[in-house]
Amino acid sequence: MPEVVEAIVNVDYQSPEKLLESLPSVKRLSLCFSALMLHHRIGFDHLLHLELCASASGWWDLLTWMLETSPKLQLLKLCSCKEHPWSTEGFTTDVKPIKGHWRRPSSVPECLMFHLHTFKWKHYNLRDKEKEIVAYILKNARQLKTVYISEERSKKLKELVSLPRASSSCQVIMN
Repeated sequence: MPEVVEAIVNVDYQSPEKLLESLPSVKRLSLCFSALMLHHRIGFDHLLHLELCASASGWWDLLTWMLETSPKLQLLKLCSCKEHPWSTEGFTTDVKPIKGHWRRPSSVPECLMFHLHTFKWKHYNLRDKEKEIVAYILKNARQLKTVYISEERSKKLKELVSLPRASSSCQVIMN
């Protein structure tokens, strides 16, 4: 499928690689599957917009992989499956907490240095490990213009405003 431009991928089986390998030209991608199912790395050289489900197991490892393999990524949205069009009963609206340590990219990904301009996180859960992800993106995304963070308990969100940023024109919008 070399001409696929937009794809919504909700994988329930053990080997998503074949499906993902068939999407080399995708520009807009919504992913919902466990990072534990991914056994090798596939590059997304044309990907511009990514929605990543943060309610799947190991989503934080999937995030690292996508940042490392999507050099032109401009928009990153972390959300829960309930927001996706394929949503069915039983999916949670909560972000799964990070178990163990979040493995940051080994070096600052190209997308953060040159392309990412919008970062959205719906249902941000205010945990320290998740804050580490926001801090990493703010600190390294040099072209970042807008960060949208949404969570019902906005008191703790205010501490995100004071995090260091690579982009002096970046606005953090919370609701």
